[in-house]
Amino acid sequence: MVARDIRFAPDPGLRNPIAGDRLRPRRTSSAFLPERSRVYHTLILLPFTSIKPNAPMLRLAFLFAVFTALLAMPATAQSPDVEPLPHYPEHALETVVVENDTLAYLDTGGDGPPLVLVHGLGSNLSLWSAHIEPLAETHRVLALDLPGFGVSSKHNVSGRMTDFAASVRGFVEALDLAPVTYVGVSMGGQIGLTLALEATDTIERLVLVSPAGIETFTDGQAEALRQTMTPQAIARADSSAIRQNTAANFADWSDDYAWLVEQRHALSERDDFMAYARANAASVAGMVDEPVYNRLGDVEQPTLVLYGTGDKLIPNPYLNPQWDTEAIARRAEEALPNADVHLVDNAGHLLMIEQPEVFREHVRAFLEMQE
Repeated sequence: MVARDIRFAPDPGLRNPIAGDRLRPRRTSSAFLPERSRVYHTLILLPFTSIKPNAPMLRLAFLFAVFTALLAMPATAQSPDVEPLPHYPEHALETVVVENDTLAYLDTGGDGPPLVLVHGLGSNLSLWSAHIEPLAETHRVLALDLPGFGVSSKHNVSGRMTDFAASVRGFVEALDLAPVTYVGVSMGGQIGLTLALEATDTIERLVLVSPAGIETFTDGQAEALRQTMTPQAIARADSSAIRQNTAANFADWSDDYAWLVEQRHALSERDDFMAYARANAASVAGMVDEPVYNRLGDVEQPTLVLYGTGDKLIPNPYLNPQWDTEAIARRAEEALPNADVHLVDNAGHLLMIEQPEVFREHVRAFLEMQE
């Protein structure tokens, strides 16, 4: 279990830019996100001062003041109604409403610098379970479920990276966290890069685990991905396919990871499962429709990039067999101006689960150097 530093000389022959890399505008006609995503309710002030007070009125005034003070609080709450999926961390889930999406999250609290942990495609905040308490020794750790995933709301999820980035930014602003260290895996890595480019005041530094967005695809390859990953295909996956797909996230399968399979089966029994399937399909299209690679030279934040040498998902073995994970790591090294790139042996796509101690060693060393 050895992590190997890599430093590569530029190799222009490895670049495969996709044309049309400009990000689409958001649905709103204003900026990337409203100036404040914290939600307040309008207060209606009654003219109590113009009426001679009496005891009943004083009691009414007091109750009204309490009620309006509660309404003025940000739209975050402890959420007993949010039922976690099996194998979620043993932390109370809370919710916050950001642009009509109800996001479920956990928050360890504390006075340390904030770490925001963001999962990838098809998954949820439980991917970070093993790291919540260890990282909370020095940091305030928050992990959220993106719209369409986990136990967050799943209505009309666009799957666009800019929309996911806006949701994370709204989450950060609603809880008054900025600036934060953003930690994202796979699709969560591409979301983090998108957000870092648009909101330098929100993201102070990045930790990217097996990030999407470094590997690029031709137009034909992108269309093949869209056609393959459909809601119907996701819904049709049987037990064998679910186990096979889960195992592909690891260099070496262990029954220690079987909880992911159990969780996926539990998800398929929920009423919102088809909405989850649609969110997954839309997110695959979103990753290829909003490529970020050609803009990585503009990422100013210090960035830690980790790839497992046994990653079976990046690069895509069917569409880009000419590359291996080391080639993708080299592309990250070349494209990101302020990146520290490492390859982790004996680890696959979910390296923070397969090699948890090595993952934390890298994260702690990076944070100590930056902070």
